[in-house]
Amino acid sequence: MVLHSPVKGKHRTPQTRPAAGAEAWVHPIYARLLGMLLQRAGVDSDRVLGAAALDWGSLLRSEQRLTRDTALRLVRAAVQATGKPWLGLELGELAPVSAHGPLGYAAMTAPDLQHCLSVLARYGPVREDSFEWSFRTRGQGGTLQVIDRLDWGEARGFVLDTMAAALIALLHAAMGELPAGLQLDLPMPRPTWVLVYERALPLPLQFGQPTLALHVPPTALCLPLLGADARSHAAACHECDIALAELAHSSVAQQVTSLLACTAEGMYPRLPGIAAQCGVSERTLIRHLAREGTSFQQLLDAHQEGRALWLLQHTEHSVEDIAARLGYTDTSNFSRTVKRWFGETPSSLRSGASR
Repeated sequence: MVLHSPVKGKHRTPQTRPAAGAEAWVHPIYARLLGMLLQRAGVDSDRVLGAAALDWGSLLRSEQRLTRDTALRLVRAAVQATGKPWLGLELGELAPVSAHGPLGYAAMTAPDLQHCLSVLARYGPVREDSFEWSFRTRGQGGTLQVIDRLDWGEARGFVLDTMAAALIALLHAAMGELPAGLQLDLPMPRPTWVLVYERALPLPLQFGQPTLALHVPPTALCLPLLGADARSHAAACHECDIALAELAHSSVAQQVTSLLACTAEGMYPRLPGIAAQCGVSERTLIRHLAREGTSFQQLLDAHQEGRALWLLQHTEHSVEDIAARLGYTDTSNFSRTVKRWFGETPSSLRSGASR
């Protein structure tokens, strides 16, 4: 069984971190839910878990995150055992709000959809640390965007399917029904099993897009949530803040990525400024990032690359304006950089997205 792959062709996915197989990324709750899904399907879950050097008893007792390599082996074995390349969609649908911990409760108790999506963007790394999350609003509505930070290889489709289905299931639970006008971008080719997608994700879908992104019309952003509760929301957000601080402390790359994501457009800091915000010297920051298999320039490039592609394909800002938003004072230099990233000029990327 071959897992479906990222989009191939003229648009590649945003730059990801080098595969760091020894780093822990995946919360064990999702492996537990996958085990339950396999049991329901009549599959020998112990054999599948064993292929990833896991066992059910230890998985239930441990809160340690799974490494990328362990998650890859688990996904490969699960898809092969079930014969379902869309298994990630079923896993995302199965995940209850409680599976997402304080992140789920903070999202469910937000006052309205805009605050809910803001919570997901701010605290998303608490549950899924291998993606960069952002939520931005503009005149046409708002967009929750999720950009790869880690190379998931052949399991990328499974991971994205799980995230997309879990997101839609959470919004459905939070609102009772999905509001009209939502649209979901999926960064994979249109599969032959598209009917499974349409059942699991009952909203307009756009395949072959650069990133996973949920677009929300302005009329829907102010819609209230069924479980809105100010006190519970504050308590859940506080738990998320604690978890996010712990995560940032354990992953310097995540801390730098978060700082870049919060930077005002056009004001990207240099290495000395980021090191100061992290409370360490430049040499220490360089050393920590190298230990995690990356560098400040790689993280900055990945962030700017993803933002450039999104701004070019989803906004009407001029190329000059987009260059300035990304910290480029020379538009021609920005255009050359875009050509290096994507093999196309900014104008051809923009015209290709409109076709």
